[in-house]
Amino acid sequence: MRSSVVFCVAVSFAMFGFGLSLQCYSCPQGSTSGCDVKQECSSVEDACLKVTIGDIIHTECIRYADCDVRILAQKFLVPQFTSRCCQTSLCNGKSWLERLKEKFSG
Repeated sequence: MRSSVVFCVAVSFAMFGFGLSLQCYSCPQGSTSGCDVKQECSSVEDACLKVTIGDIIHTECIRYADCDVRILAQKFLVPQFTSRCCQTSLCNGKSWLERLKEKFSG
């Protein structure tokens, strides 16, 4: 009996991330120099979003179900953009390639 309770608690922690909410970088108005603002996502926001429109990068918390390109196109009202949704904390920051380019361009 005791081992089954321990197992259930362990599975719950694994599924719900020890009760911690997701954190994402958040610059919903956009930034050309990257974004260091961190935001705790609400309980319904289960993904981080990064949208690039030209030189401007928008980052924020979002529902993973809203990561569909059609939904994002309606939200940002631009004809061309790239987007990335991910589901781990702070995963919508600069990629290693972006950081490497920054290091050698300055």
